[in-house]
Amino acid sequence: MLSNATDHDHASVLRTASRFRPVDTADFAPILQTLQCRDLAPGESLLHAGQPEPGEYFVLHGLLRISVADEHGREVTLDFPQGPGILPPAMTRMAGGCSRVDCQALEPTRVARFGRELLVTLMLRSPVLQQWGEAVMHAELLRRADREWRLAALPALERLQLLRREHPTLEQRAPHRLVASYLGITPVSLSRLRAQLLRENRPPQPC
Repeated sequence: MLSNATDHDHASVLRTASRFRPVDTADFAPILQTLQCRDLAPGESLLHAGQPEPGEYFVLHGLLRISVADEHGREVTLDFPQGPGILPPAMTRMAGGCSRVDCQALEPTRVARFGRELLVTLMLRSPVLQQWGEAVMHAELLRRADREWRLAALPALERLQLLRREHPTLEQRAPHRLVASYLGITPVSLSRLRAQLLRENRPPQPC
């Protein structure tokens, strides 16, 4: 259920937005005025593939999983948006006005939503918001390109090591089968890699 955003939500959104490009309350006022928040329990869905979804989302706190189903109906994990953060822009996860992905909470999560069309209108009117929107899109394109390169060019062990450096708590917060899916390996392979790294990092035993 959606509810009106609080002053604390507004402050969190501004801090998160400013990570992409500096903005202030005046710049973001039209968005802040329309923000609606939703609290998700673990396992609750935010987006469903094939259903209309006009929103842009800030993740205020918590952890989400974005996934798609392959031709055999098996789910493939594409991303783990965490709070404070932002969901990929709507235009990168929609087709024909409907979501192309599923998005589910992995732990108690709070999101703030505003209209996709509102952002487009504001970007046409405000150079500051146009630059902010472009910065968000640029960051998402770089993230996707980097992930595609890792899947194609790096061995699984290096992919896991990079994931740990960038998201050091993810393995404790997300089921390992989902982490394995994100890395493009099987859960058994992930278990072996985790055991290998544990052996390599274990201090020598006293004689």
